[in-house]
Amino acid sequence: MKNKVSINLELSLVEIIISILIFAVSGVIILNCFAAAKFTQIKANDMVTAGNIVQSTAEIIKSSNTIDEMNDYMVGNFNTVKSNGNSISYIRYFSNTWTACSEHSSEYSIIIEINSSNRSSGTLKDIVITALKSKPYPFIDREHTNTVVYKIETKKFFPLNDVRR
Repeated sequence: MKNKVSINLELSLVEIIISILIFAVSGVIILNCFAAAKFTQIKANDMVTAGNIVQSTAEIIKSSNTIDEMNDYMVGNFNTVKSNGNSISYIRYFSNTWTACSEHSSEYSIIIEINSSNRSSGTLKDIVITALKSKPYPFIDREHTNTVVYKIETKKFFPLNDVRR
């Protein structure tokens, strides 16, 4: 009598290839998720840093007692000034480590737009402060334009000087 050892080898080559293909596709999806998570963390860190800079700039502007004091701060701390009627824009450029730099080596910029409205009792300044990233975040942003990292809007009223004593 023969010894019959039954080995079940009914697994075909096609089934093995399909299972390897399923693992390869799931591996690509997981690697894409890890890459997106890395750049999501970078974007979150940028939002915190930009938020600190934007909010501290807004607080300094709002703590100014006069328009001249505010203008002195803006001219002393921002690189470019663009004026258009009642609107003034100030721009400051930052490197990838959020240190001030020139426009050509910048990755981030902070733009402050100040619109003036004259009232009978003084001047109202509408202030919009925006932090921008010049390149989109990989795997996150699909745009090819400046990405807004952080933005706030505020107002500051400068009353007319009271000449009475």
